[in-house]
Amino acid sequence: MSQELNDLAEAIIAYQKKYDKTDGEMAFGSRISVERFHAIKTGELQPTGEEQSNLKGLIATKPH
Repeated sequence: MSQELNDLAEAIIAYQKKYDKTDGEMAFGSRISVERFHAIKTGELQPTGEEQSNLKGLIATKPH
């Protein structure tokens, strides 16, 4: 896993812990299937540019 993707995975996990968000909530918020989100988070799959952008946008905002 590249450093950028590793950093993204760590940022996702930190966001989930801080705001108590499940993989399902994160997947819904970033418009990615739960299975694909989980695989991206664990490094099994590399996100597309759009998925990466959606995930970065999601973790850059506070939940409502």
